[in-house]
Amino acid sequence: MSSLPNLLIVGAAKSGTTSLHNYLNQHPDVFMCSPKEPHFLINKDIGEKRIPNGIIDIDDYKLLFKGNEYKKYRGESSVMYLQFPEITISNIKRFLNSDVKIIIMLRNPTERAYSGYQHVKRYNVMEKLTFEEALKYSEERYMSVKNMTPASRYLELGMYFSQVKSFLSSFQNVHVIIYDDFKLDACKELRKVFDFLELDQINVKFDKRHMIGGWEWKYDWMRQIMIQDNIFKKCIKTLFPSKEIRFVLNKIIKSRSSRAIDALNPKTEEWLKSFYKEDIAALSKLLDRDLTNWNS
Repeated sequence: MSSLPNLLIVGAAKSGTTSLHNYLNQHPDVFMCSPKEPHFLINKDIGEKRIPNGIIDIDDYKLLFKGNEYKKYRGESSVMYLQFPEITISNIKRFLNSDVKIIIMLRNPTERAYSGYQHVKRYNVMEKLTFEEALKYSEERYMSVKNMTPASRYLELGMYFSQVKSFLSSFQNVHVIIYDDFKLDACKELRKVFDFLELDQINVKFDKRHMIGGWEWKYDWMRQIMIQDNIFKKCIKTLFPSKEIRFVLNKIIKSRSSRAIDALNPKTEEWLKSFYKEDIAALSKLLDRDLTNWNS
């Protein structure tokens, strides 16, 4: 009996992985770890300071799954794995085994890039550029700033073809989900996942939403307060030791200090569609799935 995972959701980021992680965790034969994204398989290779709270030590990684060895599946959902296929695949074979089940979720890369940018800007103080600037400098910035998150590689994350091909070529048990299908009928897609994992079908509760996007902070000073460790947050934690009360306070602050994001600039959208066009065509052939609507 192993205390290491045998189920990985490897990405892509902002493609419904958090929802799938939590839905799978409702199955009695599945344990999905918390935190959701330990990124153990890439942390040492890409730079230990790039992913906050990432797991580095194999023993710490095992602790995430300890006590759940009896489950048919022990899983984690580190979404940066997909963009580093060579590193991830090598370390799967080193630390886990080739029988691991792998799930890949893919979203329209243009939508994913803008959603990914908004997510990083929302939770990472290092993102100070406009979306257009971030697209232009993302790779240069990532390579030069040693603690820059790989989630900031907005263009690179959407180049799915070579990433997916690497996993399909290396493992037999790979299941691909298209975000559009998952969003349209999560129940249907989850049934496919249970079949892939050879699990009994169960009724999953879909009432709770996860990682809701579409918003940004109104004020940069509030963003700084809410996402960085500081005296204010320490005082709140002391005054209100209850996590439930702090959750409600956080919700109130967010509702009064946030606004809906602006729509993606049409010119930028057209540029992104052109940028991804060939990669989407190659991915369509690889998956035998018509994805031309991603460019429409």
